[in-house]
Amino acid sequence: MVLVAVLIGVLGGFGAIVFRFAIRLAQGAFFGTWQYSLDRVLQLPWYVRLFAPVAGGLIVGPIVYYFAREAKGHGVPEVMESIVLRSGSIRPRVVLAKIAASAVCIGSGGSVGREGPIVQIGSALGSTIGQFLRVT
Repeated sequence: MVLVAVLIGVLGGFGAIVFRFAIRLAQGAFFGTWQYSLDRVLQLPWYVRLFAPVAGGLIVGPIVYYFAREAKGHGVPEVMESIVLRSGSIRPRVVLAKIAASAVCIGSGGSVGREGPIVQIGSALGSTIGQFLRVT
């Protein structure tokens, strides 16, 4: 069991790294820079600053709606709900949906944080390993 816990921790950390990289990719696509620079964003035309978050939302909505509705929300409340109502079972597709949707939302300028999605990504990976090994 200790090895399983270590595996889950390593995969959760790897998921967080992939998520952070995905945010930078999305930010590069929307704003033309991988750097977290307010000066760079302020140099962009006003319509880019206005419509980038709108475009991000138009991309995020269908990802969550059609691929994994459990990927909605902040992350932590959804994990708690899964623990209470579904014995901690989270579908594996939530990992990919949460990475994609949250990275696009954050990378396009949406006002959300990284911590909640990282919690949900790590929890979904742990749940997937638990389901595969048939342990809870």
